[in-house]
Amino acid sequence: MKLLLLYRRRWWLLYLPIVLSLGLLLAVVARVWDPLPPTRIVIGTGPAQSSYLQLARAYANRLEHLGLAVDIVTHPRPQDPLHRMVEGDPSIDVTFAQGLYAAQGNGVQALSVVGHEIIWVVARHSIEHIDQLRGKRIATSVQDSSNRLAANLLLAHLRINEHEVTLTNHVGDEAVAALASREVDAVVHVATGDSQTANALVRMDNVRILGIERAGALAAREPNLRAVIMPQGSIELRSNLPASDLPTMVTLTHLLVRPGLHPAVQRALLDVAGELHVMAGFLERQGVYPTTLGSDFAVSPTAQRHAQGQRPWMETLLPFRAAQWTQLWLFAVLPIMLLGGLLLWRAPRYIEWRVDAALQHFYGDLKFLEQDMSSITATDPAAMRAALSRLDFLERQVANMELPDRFADRWYTLREHLQHARDRLMALRNGAA
Repeated sequence: MKLLLLYRRRWWLLYLPIVLSLGLLLAVVARVWDPLPPTRIVIGTGPAQSSYLQLARAYANRLEHLGLAVDIVTHPRPQDPLHRMVEGDPSIDVTFAQGLYAAQGNGVQALSVVGHEIIWVVARHSIEHIDQLRGKRIATSVQDSSNRLAANLLLAHLRINEHEVTLTNHVGDEAVAALASREVDAVVHVATGDSQTANALVRMDNVRILGIERAGALAAREPNLRAVIMPQGSIELRSNLPASDLPTMVTLTHLLVRPGLHPAVQRALLDVAGELHVMAGFLERQGVYPTTLGSDFAVSPTAQRHAQGQRPWMETLLPFRAAQWTQLWLFAVLPIMLLGGLLLWRAPRYIEWRVDAALQHFYGDLKFLEQDMSSITATDPAAMRAALSRLDFLERQVANMELPDRFADRWYTLREHLQHARDRLMALRNGAA
């Protein structure tokens, strides 16, 4: 390409491609390399009366203060959001699940264990021991529910076959009513200590809370269960409820996310979990939760780094949303802009380099010509004519060069050097004459 044309169209041929390349690089960085976290996430929970819905609302309130909008989607069963996440449904970002569902949770990741839920076994007062449930009617909710899963584990622990008991689908208020009306003999209910259903069951007349005998042995066989002691009077001291220390079982409650959820959102969820679950709960000591220790689900790499105190330093200085924008600008946009500024600043040097290369080419030819001239003698007219022919060719090429006006002085200097070489040849020829 002619140098003058390149110079005249430098905005289109140099600057515009640089600007477009920078814009494309910024778009790639913003969407692929370090995208900004979403402004809205979805938490899946169970039905309207579930404790997980109340927990999701507490998370939503805290997250909205950080600039994250939250949509809460309820489901007929508490485990339904987990099943949707396992199936790869990207519309559910976060959910809560008990460790009893760990075998069904392949493909999801745990951010933290945020508490535990007790396996409540409440029976009519005539039933004193859990192994007396053989031949009884037990309310355990529907198939695949946590109540049914826990009941099956307990029956297997007691070596009671399914055909030796009658399992009904009563759950919640229906289970309370069924036990009060003697429609069932016992209820197995998995819930936290502040569960309305659990509190209604243990405070009924003519019922008792059954301890789980050999709970440690059951916990040793079933990694998703933990053996704990429910102290005497821990539910209600005045009523001495329970009347004695009872061995029982708990299953851990997990905060789960889909694997592709943005790390910044995961850290925000972990921060909220630290605020909501740090206080002591029923049969929970203060500071035990949240934790990644003992998780029944695979722990997210982000949660592992968070547990080790690793997080972007910008998030320790600025609010959540401001920190994400600042990181994007500081580590992506600013370097690209500096690179772009450097390229735009050095772009004119490319034209200078092209001009230098062209002029150096002619100067090189002129140097070789002058070296040959030093060996020409006045008695060699053929060599003199050849040198003049080469010089004429160089002069025609230089005369046809189109350079920007800013390089005119260098062009005229080259012409002067060519003229000096011609004067030397003419003097040599005249001396021969």
